[in-house]
Amino acid sequence: MITFNKLLYLLILIFFIGCSTAPTVSTQSTTNKISILTFSEDNLSATITIPKGPNSFEQTLHRLMVRDNSIVIDQYLEGIVESSIVSEMKDAIINSLPEGALEFRIKNFTSNYNSSIINLELDRKQIENTIFEILKKYNKSDAVPILPLFSIAKTPPKLKDLNNIKLLMPCADTKVPEQQLLLPNAPRAYRNGTHRGIDFYVNWGSSVRSVEDGVVIRAEHGYKEMEADFRINILNDTKILGRTPSDIFEHLLLGQAVYIDHGFNLVSGYRVITIYAHLSHINSNIKVGSAITRGQEIGKSGNSGTEDSTLKKKTGAHLHWELILQNKEGEYYLGQGEKYDVLYPFMKNLFSDI
Repeated sequence: MITFNKLLYLLILIFFIGCSTAPTVSTQSTTNKISILTFSEDNLSATITIPKGPNSFEQTLHRLMVRDNSIVIDQYLEGIVESSIVSEMKDAIINSLPEGALEFRIKNFTSNYNSSIINLELDRKQIENTIFEILKKYNKSDAVPILPLFSIAKTPPKLKDLNNIKLLMPCADTKVPEQQLLLPNAPRAYRNGTHRGIDFYVNWGSSVRSVEDGVVIRAEHGYKEMEADFRINILNDTKILGRTPSDIFEHLLLGQAVYIDHGFNLVSGYRVITIYAHLSHINSNIKVGSAITRGQEIGKSGNSGTEDSTLKKKTGAHLHWELILQNKEGEYYLGQGEKYDVLYPFMKNLFSDI
Protein backbone atom coordinates (compact mmCIF):
# COMPACT_ATOMS: atom_id res chain seq x y z
CA MET A 1 0.00 0.00 0.00
CA ILE A 2 1.37 3.43 -0.95
CA THR A 3 2.19 5.63 2.07
CA PHE A 4 0.80 9.10 2.71
CA ASN A 5 4.17 10.75 2.00
CA LYS A 6 4.51 8.94 -1.30
CA LEU A 7 0.94 9.80 -2.19
CA LEU A 8 1.68 13.48 -1.47
CA TYR A 9 4.80 13.26 -3.59
CA LEU A 10 2.74 11.76 -6.38
CA LEU A 11 0.14 14.54 -6.20
CA ILE A 12 2.85 17.21 -6.32
CA LEU A 13 4.45 15.45 -9.26
CA ILE A 14 1.18 15.32 -11.14
CA PHE A 15 0.62 18.99 -10.46
CA PHE A 16 4.15 19.79 -11.66
CA ILE A 17 3.66 17.80 -14.86
CA GLY A 18 0.41 19.58 -15.57
CA CYS A 19 1.90 23.00 -14.95
CA SER A 20 5.07 22.36 -16.97
CA THR A 21 3.15 21.90 -20.20
CA ALA A 22 2.46 25.01 -22.21
CA PRO A 23 -1.25 25.91 -22.22
CA THR A 24 -3.13 25.31 -25.41
CA VAL A 25 -6.47 26.53 -26.64
CA SER A 26 -8.95 23.69 -26.85
CA THR A 27 -12.49 23.49 -28.08
CA GLN A 28 -13.01 20.09 -26.42
CA SER A 29 -15.45 19.58 -23.58
CA THR A 30 -14.22 20.46 -20.09
CA THR A 31 -15.82 17.34 -18.65
CA ASN A 32 -13.37 15.56 -16.32
CA LYS A 33 -11.53 12.68 -17.91
CA ILE A 34 -10.71 9.54 -15.94
CA SER A 35 -7.11 8.58 -15.24
CA ILE A 36 -6.23 4.98 -16.07
CA LEU A 37 -4.33 2.59 -13.77
CA THR A 38 -2.87 -0.60 -15.26
CA PHE A 39 -0.66 -3.35 -13.81
CA SER A 40 1.88 -5.61 -15.44
CA GLU A 41 1.14 -9.31 -15.73
CA ASP A 42 3.46 -10.10 -12.80
CA ASN A 43 1.96 -7.21 -10.73
CA LEU A 44 5.43 -5.83 -10.00
CA SER A 45 4.92 -2.64 -11.96
CA ALA A 46 2.07 -0.23 -12.67
CA THR A 47 1.29 2.67 -14.97
CA ILE A 48 -0.94 5.68 -14.39
CA THR A 49 -2.05 7.48 -17.52
CA ILE A 50 -3.39 10.98 -16.83
CA PRO A 51 -5.22 12.74 -19.69
CA LYS A 52 -4.37 16.39 -20.25
CA GLY A 53 -6.94 18.93 -19.22
CA PRO A 54 -9.49 18.62 -16.42
CA ASN A 55 -9.30 15.06 -15.12
CA SER A 56 -10.29 12.90 -12.19
CA PHE A 57 -7.63 10.64 -10.65
CA GLU A 58 -9.06 10.23 -7.14
CA GLN A 59 -10.46 6.78 -7.96
CA THR A 60 -7.16 5.75 -9.54
CA LEU A 61 -5.17 6.78 -6.48
CA HIS A 62 -7.67 5.10 -4.19
CA ARG A 63 -7.25 1.81 -6.09
CA LEU A 64 -3.50 2.12 -5.70
CA MET A 65 -3.75 2.87 -1.99
CA VAL A 66 -6.06 -0.01 -1.06
CA ARG A 67 -4.45 -2.62 -3.32
CA ASP A 68 -2.93 -5.65 -1.55
CA ASN A 69 0.45 -5.83 -3.24
CA SER A 70 1.33 -9.08 -1.45
CA ILE A 71 -0.38 -10.86 -4.36
CA VAL A 72 2.93 -10.62 -6.20
CA ILE A 73 4.26 -13.34 -3.90
CA ASP A 74 1.67 -15.90 -5.04
CA GLN A 75 3.29 -16.48 -8.42
CA TYR A 76 6.54 -17.57 -6.76
CA LEU A 77 4.78 -20.13 -4.54
CA GLU A 78 2.29 -21.65 -6.97
CA GLY A 79 3.42 -25.12 -7.97
CA ILE A 80 6.51 -24.84 -5.77
CA VAL A 81 5.02 -25.02 -2.28
CA GLU A 82 2.41 -27.54 -1.14
CA SER A 83 -1.00 -25.84 -1.32
CA SER A 84 -1.76 -26.60 2.33
CA ILE A 85 1.19 -24.49 3.53
CA VAL A 86 1.09 -21.64 1.00
CA SER A 87 -0.65 -19.34 3.49
CA GLU A 88 1.95 -19.96 6.22
CA MET A 89 4.83 -19.57 3.77
CA LYS A 90 3.40 -16.33 2.41
CA ASP A 91 3.03 -14.94 5.95
CA ALA A 92 6.67 -15.81 6.64
CA ILE A 93 7.77 -13.95 3.50
CA ILE A 94 5.65 -10.85 4.21
CA ASN A 95 6.96 -10.61 7.77
CA SER A 96 10.56 -10.99 6.55
CA LEU A 97 10.36 -8.22 3.95
CA PRO A 98 11.80 -4.81 4.89
CA GLU A 99 9.28 -2.10 5.65
CA GLY A 100 7.98 -0.55 2.45
CA ALA A 101 9.11 -3.38 0.17
CA LEU A 102 5.54 -3.88 -1.04
CA GLU A 103 4.94 -0.18 -1.74
CA PHE A 104 5.07 1.15 -5.28
CA ARG A 105 7.83 3.66 -6.05
CA ILE A 106 7.96 6.12 -8.92
CA LYS A 107 10.32 4.85 -11.60
CA ASN A 108 9.90 7.58 -14.21
CA PHE A 109 7.35 9.73 -15.96
CA THR A 110 6.80 11.05 -19.42
CA SER A 111 4.51 13.70 -20.85
CA ASN A 112 3.16 14.39 -24.30
CA TYR A 113 0.43 16.46 -25.88
CA ASN A 114 -2.37 14.08 -24.89
CA SER A 115 -1.37 12.74 -21.49
CA SER A 116 1.15 12.31 -18.70
CA ILE A 117 2.33 8.81 -17.81
CA ILE A 118 3.75 7.78 -14.44
CA ASN A 119 5.54 4.43 -14.25
CA LEU A 120 5.65 2.76 -10.84
CA GLU A 121 7.41 -0.38 -9.65
CA LEU A 122 7.90 -2.57 -6.61
CA ASP A 123 11.39 -3.49 -5.44
CA ARG A 124 11.68 -6.71 -7.47
CA LYS A 125 15.21 -7.50 -6.31
CA GLN A 126 14.38 -7.15 -2.62
CA ILE A 127 11.15 -9.15 -2.95
CA GLU A 128 12.72 -11.99 -4.92
CA ASN A 129 15.79 -12.20 -2.68
CA THR A 130 13.55 -12.51 0.38
CA ILE A 131 11.26 -15.08 -1.25
CA PHE A 132 14.12 -17.30 -2.40
CA GLU A 133 15.82 -17.07 1.00
CA ILE A 134 12.61 -18.08 2.79
CA LEU A 135 11.97 -20.96 0.38
CA LYS A 136 15.51 -22.17 0.85
CA LYS A 137 15.34 -21.91 4.64
CA TYR A 138 11.84 -23.15 5.46
CA ASN A 139 11.73 -25.99 2.94
CA LYS A 140 14.79 -27.59 4.52
CA SER A 141 14.39 -30.14 7.28
CA ASP A 142 16.82 -28.28 9.55
CA ALA A 143 14.95 -24.95 9.51
CA VAL A 144 15.68 -22.99 12.65
CA PRO A 145 12.64 -22.32 14.83
CA ILE A 146 11.86 -18.92 16.33
CA LEU A 147 11.30 -18.34 20.06
CA PRO A 148 9.00 -20.85 21.78
CA LEU A 149 5.66 -19.62 23.09
CA PHE A 150 6.17 -20.01 26.80
CA SER A 151 8.87 -20.39 29.43
CA ILE A 152 10.07 -23.97 29.58
CA ALA A 153 12.55 -26.14 31.40
CA LYS A 154 15.81 -27.05 29.68
CA THR A 155 15.17 -30.76 29.20
CA PRO A 156 11.86 -31.74 27.57
CA PRO A 157 11.10 -35.46 27.51
CA LYS A 158 12.79 -37.42 24.74
CA LEU A 159 10.56 -38.91 22.06
CA LYS A 160 12.12 -42.32 22.56
CA ASP A 161 10.69 -42.30 26.08
CA LEU A 162 7.18 -41.73 24.69
CA ASN A 163 7.06 -44.56 22.17
CA ASN A 164 4.45 -46.46 24.19
CA ILE A 165 1.78 -43.79 23.52
CA LYS A 166 -0.83 -44.63 20.89
CA LEU A 167 -3.46 -41.96 20.31
CA LEU A 168 -6.52 -41.92 18.09
CA MET A 169 -6.24 -39.75 14.98
CA PRO A 170 -8.23 -36.56 15.84
CA CYS A 171 -9.92 -36.54 12.41
CA ALA A 172 -10.93 -39.60 10.42
CA ASP A 173 -9.52 -40.28 6.95
CA THR A 174 -6.47 -38.08 7.39
CA LYS A 175 -2.82 -38.54 8.27
CA VAL A 176 0.07 -36.70 9.86
CA PRO A 177 1.36 -34.19 7.27
CA GLU A 178 4.88 -34.63 5.97
CA GLN A 179 5.49 -30.91 5.52
CA GLN A 180 7.74 -29.56 8.23
CA LEU A 181 5.86 -26.26 8.27
CA LEU A 182 2.77 -28.08 9.60
CA LEU A 183 4.61 -29.84 12.45
CA PRO A 184 5.97 -28.73 15.84
CA ASN A 185 8.99 -26.37 15.87
CA ALA A 186 8.14 -24.75 12.51
CA PRO A 187 8.56 -20.95 12.41
CA ARG A 188 5.43 -18.81 12.62
CA ALA A 189 6.83 -15.51 11.42
CA TYR A 190 3.44 -13.80 11.19
CA ARG A 191 3.20 -13.90 15.01
CA ASN A 192 6.94 -14.02 15.79
CA GLY A 193 6.67 -17.46 17.36
CA THR A 194 6.99 -21.19 16.90
CA HIS A 195 4.41 -23.79 15.97
CA ARG A 196 3.69 -26.12 18.89
CA GLY A 197 1.43 -28.69 17.27
CA ILE A 198 0.22 -30.38 14.09
CA ASP A 199 -1.99 -28.77 11.46
CA PHE A 200 -4.37 -31.33 9.96
CA TYR A 201 -5.78 -29.83 6.75
CA VAL A 202 -9.28 -31.27 6.54
CA ASN A 203 -12.46 -29.94 4.97
CA TRP A 204 -14.51 -27.32 6.78
CA GLY A 205 -16.95 -29.01 9.14
CA SER A 206 -15.03 -32.28 9.45
CA SER A 207 -15.66 -34.22 12.65
CA VAL A 208 -13.06 -33.63 15.39
CA ARG A 209 -12.72 -36.24 18.14
CA SER A 210 -10.79 -36.74 21.37
CA VAL A 211 -7.54 -38.68 20.97
CA GLU A 212 -7.90 -40.31 24.41
CA ASP A 213 -10.06 -40.43 27.56
CA GLY A 214 -10.01 -37.30 29.67
CA VAL A 215 -11.87 -34.37 31.20
CA VAL A 216 -12.82 -31.17 29.38
CA ILE A 217 -11.14 -28.14 30.96
CA ARG A 218 -11.94 -25.52 28.30
CA ALA A 219 -14.75 -25.28 25.75
CA GLU A 220 -15.49 -21.91 24.17
CA HIS A 221 -19.12 -22.28 23.16
CA GLY A 222 -19.71 -18.54 23.04
CA TYR A 223 -16.74 -17.75 20.82
CA LYS A 224 -17.11 -14.69 18.59
CA GLU A 225 -14.57 -13.92 15.90
CA MET A 226 -12.40 -10.81 16.35
CA GLU A 227 -12.39 -7.99 13.83
CA ALA A 228 -9.75 -8.11 11.08
CA ASP A 229 -8.16 -4.78 12.11
CA PHE A 230 -7.91 -5.90 15.72
CA ARG A 231 -6.09 -9.09 14.68
CA ILE A 232 -3.61 -7.00 12.69
CA ASN A 233 -3.01 -4.78 15.72
CA ILE A 234 -2.29 -7.66 18.09
CA LEU A 235 0.10 -9.21 15.56
CA ASN A 236 1.94 -5.88 15.51
CA ASP A 237 2.33 -6.29 19.27
CA THR A 238 4.14 -9.59 18.69
CA LYS A 239 6.59 -7.79 16.40
CA ILE A 240 7.38 -5.28 19.14
CA LEU A 241 7.83 -8.03 21.73
CA GLY A 242 9.70 -10.39 19.40
CA ARG A 243 7.58 -13.33 20.56
CA THR A 244 3.98 -14.54 20.85
CA PRO A 245 2.54 -13.72 24.30
CA SER A 246 0.48 -16.56 25.75
CA ASP A 247 -2.67 -14.42 26.06
CA ILE A 248 -2.62 -13.51 22.37
CA PHE A 249 -1.93 -17.07 21.30
CA GLU A 250 -4.32 -18.98 23.54
CA HIS A 251 -7.24 -16.55 23.74
CA LEU A 252 -7.20 -15.04 20.24
CA LEU A 253 -5.14 -16.85 17.62
CA LEU A 254 -6.31 -20.37 18.52
CA GLY A 255 -9.89 -19.30 17.82
CA GLN A 256 -12.70 -21.51 19.12
CA ALA A 257 -10.92 -24.23 21.06
CA VAL A 258 -11.33 -27.21 23.37
CA TYR A 259 -8.73 -28.31 25.97
CA ILE A 260 -8.80 -31.83 27.43
CA ASP A 261 -6.95 -32.96 30.56
CA HIS A 262 -5.75 -36.57 30.27
CA GLY A 263 -4.26 -36.68 33.75
CA PHE A 264 -0.98 -38.33 34.74
CA ASN A 265 -1.61 -41.85 33.46
CA LEU A 266 -1.00 -41.34 29.76
CA VAL A 267 2.68 -40.39 30.16
CA SER A 268 4.44 -41.41 33.36
CA GLY A 269 5.53 -38.39 35.40
CA TYR A 270 3.64 -35.85 33.29
CA ARG A 271 0.22 -34.27 33.20
CA VAL A 272 -1.00 -34.37 29.59
CA ILE A 273 -3.23 -31.74 27.94
CA THR A 274 -4.46 -31.87 24.34
CA ILE A 275 -5.71 -28.81 22.44
CA TYR A 276 -8.13 -28.74 19.50
CA ALA A 277 -8.19 -25.29 17.85
CA HIS A 278 -9.67 -23.24 14.97
CA LEU A 279 -13.00 -25.05 15.39
CA SER A 280 -16.21 -23.88 13.72
CA HIS A 281 -18.50 -25.62 16.24
CA ILE A 282 -18.34 -27.32 19.65
CA ASN A 283 -20.92 -29.95 20.52
CA SER A 284 -23.33 -28.87 23.27
CA ASN A 285 -22.42 -31.85 25.52
CA ILE A 286 -18.76 -30.81 25.60
CA LYS A 287 -18.71 -28.81 28.83
CA VAL A 288 -16.01 -27.89 31.30
CA GLY A 289 -15.71 -30.65 33.88
CA SER A 290 -17.42 -33.31 31.77
CA ALA A 291 -15.74 -36.64 31.10
CA ILE A 292 -14.90 -37.47 27.51
CA THR A 293 -13.94 -40.80 25.97
CA ARG A 294 -11.47 -41.73 23.28
CA GLY A 295 -13.11 -41.18 19.90
CA GLN A 296 -15.97 -39.02 21.22
CA GLU A 297 -16.78 -36.14 18.90
CA ILE A 298 -15.79 -32.71 20.19
CA GLY A 299 -17.05 -30.53 17.37
CA LYS A 300 -16.29 -29.54 13.80
CA SER A 301 -13.17 -28.20 12.10
CA GLY A 302 -13.03 -24.61 10.85
CA ASN A 303 -10.69 -21.63 10.64
CA SER A 304 -11.62 -19.48 13.66
CA GLY A 305 -8.83 -17.22 14.86
CA THR A 306 -7.20 -17.05 11.42
CA GLU A 307 -6.98 -14.11 9.04
CA ASP A 308 -9.45 -15.74 6.64
CA SER A 309 -12.01 -16.11 9.42
CA THR A 310 -11.78 -12.41 10.33
CA LEU A 311 -12.45 -11.64 6.66
CA LYS A 312 -15.61 -13.83 6.73
CA LYS A 313 -14.04 -16.50 4.51
CA LYS A 314 -14.12 -20.28 4.99
CA THR A 315 -10.79 -20.88 3.28
CA GLY A 316 -7.79 -22.31 5.10
CA ALA A 317 -9.86 -24.64 7.29
CA HIS A 318 -7.81 -27.05 9.38
CA LEU A 319 -7.51 -28.56 12.84
CA HIS A 320 -4.63 -27.27 14.93
CA TRP A 321 -3.81 -30.00 17.47
CA GLU A 322 -1.32 -29.89 20.33
CA LEU A 323 -0.17 -32.13 23.15
CA ILE A 324 1.27 -30.35 26.19
CA LEU A 325 3.33 -32.13 28.87
CA GLN A 326 3.62 -30.64 32.36
CA ASN A 327 5.79 -31.56 35.35
CA LYS A 328 7.38 -29.73 38.28
CA GLU A 329 10.11 -28.28 36.08
CA GLY A 330 7.84 -26.69 33.50
CA GLU A 331 5.73 -27.19 30.40
CA TYR A 332 6.66 -28.69 27.05
CA TYR A 333 4.95 -29.26 23.74
CA LEU A 334 5.26 -32.69 22.19
CA GLY A 335 8.27 -32.84 19.89
CA GLN A 336 9.79 -29.66 21.23
CA GLY A 337 13.26 -29.07 19.81
CA GLU A 338 13.38 -32.34 17.89
CA LYS A 339 14.85 -32.43 14.39
CA TYR A 340 12.51 -33.25 11.54
CA ASP A 341 14.11 -36.60 10.69
CA VAL A 342 13.30 -37.78 14.22
CA LEU A 343 10.06 -35.87 14.73
CA TYR A 344 8.12 -36.91 11.64
CA PRO A 345 8.54 -40.70 12.04
CA PHE A 346 7.50 -40.39 15.69
CA MET A 347 4.40 -38.33 14.89
CA LYS A 348 3.48 -40.67 12.05
CA ASN A 349 3.48 -43.63 14.45
CA LEU A 350 1.83 -41.76 17.31
CA PHE A 351 -1.70 -42.12 15.93
CA SER A 352 -3.98 -44.98 14.94
CA ASP A 353 -7.39 -44.99 13.26
CA ILE A 354 -9.04 -47.10 15.98
